Amino acid sequence: MSASTLRNKIGVILLENPLSLKEVAEELEVTEKKAYSLLKNMFQNDRVVNFKDADGQRKYRNTEEENEAASKRKARADKKTAKT
Repeated sequence: MSASTLRNKIGVILLENPLSLKEVAEELEVTEKKAYSLLKNMFQNDRVVNFKDADGQRKYRNTEEENEAASKRKARADKKTAKT
């Protein structure tokens, strides 16, 4: 799977709630190193932001712009699966 496809999947995954690096890697079934690389690229392109939750664990969430784009991607994917 291409890096751009994986980054788009991350955007959709993060629509529901913020996730840690480990959780993102598990959802995508990739290594944490690969997930970090993808998230770093998204961070540099203002698609995600990171923060520390109450437990002090770093988590990632979409920016407002990415939320809009990811919502559209998710709607298209849902529509496509509904047709089949």
